[in-house]
This record gives sequence, structure tokens and C-alpha cells, in this order.
Amino acid sequence: METQEQRTLKGSVRLGSYLRRLRTGYGYSLRRVEERARAEGGELDNSQLSRYEKGLCYPSFDKLRVLAGVFNVSVQTFSDVVDLEQFEELKPATGEPAALIEEGTAAARAGDLARAFACCERALEILQDSPAAERRDEEIARARMSLAATLVGLGKLALAEQELRHALRGAERLSRSLRAQALLSLANVHADQGDFFLAELEAERAHAYSETEGLEELAARALHTLGRVLSKRGLVTRAIERYREAQDLYARGGQDYEATRVRINIGVRYASVGKNREGIRLLRAALDEARAKGFARLEAHALSSLGEAYYRQGDHPHARECLRRSEAIAGAEDKPHGDLLFVNAFYEWRMAIEEGNPTREKIAFGRLKALRSALEKRFPEVEAFDAHVERGRCDA
Repeated sequence: METQEQRTLKGSVRLGSYLRRLRTGYGYSLRRVEERARAEGGELDNSQLSRYEKGLCYPSFDKLRVLAGVFNVSVQTFSDVVDLEQFEELKPATGEPAALIEEGTAAARAGDLARAFACCERALEILQDSPAAERRDEEIARARMSLAATLVGLGKLALAEQELRHALRGAERLSRSLRAQALLSLANVHADQGDFFLAELEAERAHAYSETEGLEELAARALHTLGRVLSKRGLVTRAIERYREAQDLYARGGQDYEATRVRINIGVRYASVGKNREGIRLLRAALDEARAKGFARLEAHALSSLGEAYYRQGDHPHARECLRRSEAIAGAEDKPHGDLLFVNAFYEWRMAIEEGNPTREKIAFGRLKALRSALEKRFPEVEAFDAHVERGRCDA
């Protein structure tokens, strides 16, 4: 049986198709790419590119770097494209695009992102292969948005961004509601990538479209994203204002889960700027609400956030009590919430260091290492832990 290494050495059909789509999307001939490569300070024979596009051979890292410059993408994007080749065999042979997207959405909810990606990509391929007269811009845009959502779940943010940008091409032909949804998805991708300024602009536009069309649920989601982005930019007062607006819209629309989630975010923001008493009060109110309504994930989240707030004010006994209660809930679910378990272990680790307890420190550190390997999402505690590990490697 052919190994992955052998397949990679002889080339990648998926990467070849991707390179061809990039080239034709720019309107470049093979010769033009060769000229652009030279302008980028690299060498790339047009016959080489032809072989890459046919999947006959695989570009060296230096060639990929040149191609990344020509097409204005990252080298990591090419690696992500090749990674997705493993899901090719999961693709349904055919089917109705709407049914395939529904199947993909159900698979994503069940945590099967590989199947979700395969179904959504097949739906998009079928729509794109249909006769020009039968193509519907909205249907293709929705398929791209569904595909982008699976790519975000797989951690392929650059590819998700590209799909959403494609969905927004010719935006004037899309309904305002679909335009707002695509912009909001793009804002969240940019926030995940750390481009908070661009994320804010896109979320503001999504909110404006939503208000124009009277789409309260979508407007609430846009305000929620704005709260997140403004908070990341250090604009906490404005973030809290947006969160409160989102909370009101969620509550008015009967979206109790989201309203409670925003209340937790508001409490966290107050605690983050040193207003611990108000932050803890809001978090305890959100905790009571989550428990009363059976929102186990949010109950664990509120407890984790309370643990962090108590830790920041130096109250280790209350912090430890909250973190352990959160741990019991987050770890008991059918699919444990790895992000919350990581946060809980992180503050247990920090407290052990500050208390000079090497045994607890070692246990918590080992747990963090085990949990980190399964985490794709990045947040401050992950970044702090990664930086600590990297410093340890450098010191060694």
C-alpha cells in the first residue's frame, strides 16, 4: 500500500487543483506566473508549475515560498490544502447540494468535522459544475459559508477566509441577510487570526445590514462579536456596551442560552479591569441562571471565570473551589470541554507556583501538557503556557 510520504513526494492532486484555481483566479498564464516569480526574487519555470498543477510532483519549500508571494497566500495555506486530501475518500459520490450541506451541518454538530468538510465540499463542487444558466449565487455562497465553518473547526483559518471572500464576491447579487451572515463569519475568522481592526469593521457592517433588514438575531450575533473584538483591542467600556445591547436582543428573542453566555462575558470584562466585586457579582448571577436553566457548559464556564476572578484578587481558596466545581461539570459531559479543563488546570498551576507547592505544580503542568495536544483554539492561557514551554526549551 502506498504511504503518505510516497504520495506527497510524487505530488498532490488537491494542491495542483488549488494552484490552478489561484492562477486562473488572477487571470495569469503559466508564463505570467514565471515572470511574477522572478519579480518576487525567485525562479519558477512554467513547465515546473504545469507539473505541480497536474499533481505529478510536489514543490520544494523554496518553490512554495515563491508561489506564496506570487498569489499572496501563506506557505501554511499550501500545507493545509495537502492536509485536507485525507478526507477525499469520505466524499459522497453525488447528491442534492442542500441535502449534502444539511448532512455536513449535522456531522459538524456531532463533532465529525472530517465528514462535515467532505459533504460541504462535495455540495459546492456539484453547484459549481452545474450549467451556468442553473447556477444560483445565493446557493453557492451558502455552500461556501458552510464549507468555511467546517474549515474553521478544522483549524484551517486561511482557507476559511478564502471561501468567505469568494462568497462575498459580487455581494450586490446577494440578499442583505446573507451578506451580513458572510461578513459576520469573516469577522470571527479575522478575530481568530488576531486581525481585530478588520474584524471590527466587518462586524459593524454585518450589524448595519442586520438592522436595516430587521434581523434581530443576526444583529445580536454581530453585537456579540463586536463585544469580543473590542475587548481584545482593550476597549473594555465599549465592549461592555456592545455586550449589553446583544444581551437585550438575545433576551427579547428568547435566546436564553446566548443571553446567559453574554452575561458571563460582561462579568469577565469587569473582572479583567480590576472591578472584581462587580465582576464576581455578575458571574454569580450568570452561574445561578445557567444552573437553573440546565446549561451545563455555561455553568462550567461561569465557574471557571469565577475561579479566575478570585485568583486575580489573591483569594486562592475560593478560586480553587470554583475551578474544581467547573472541572467536575466540564469533565463529566459526553464530550469533555477541553478548553475549560485547560483553563482550570492553568490557574491551578499558577496557584501552585505562587504557593511554592512543587507537587501540585507538577501535577497541574502534566495535565496542561496532556490537554494542550488536543486544543486547536488559542486563548490567553494557551498562549501563556506555550510561551512558558518555549522558554524552557530555549533555556535547555
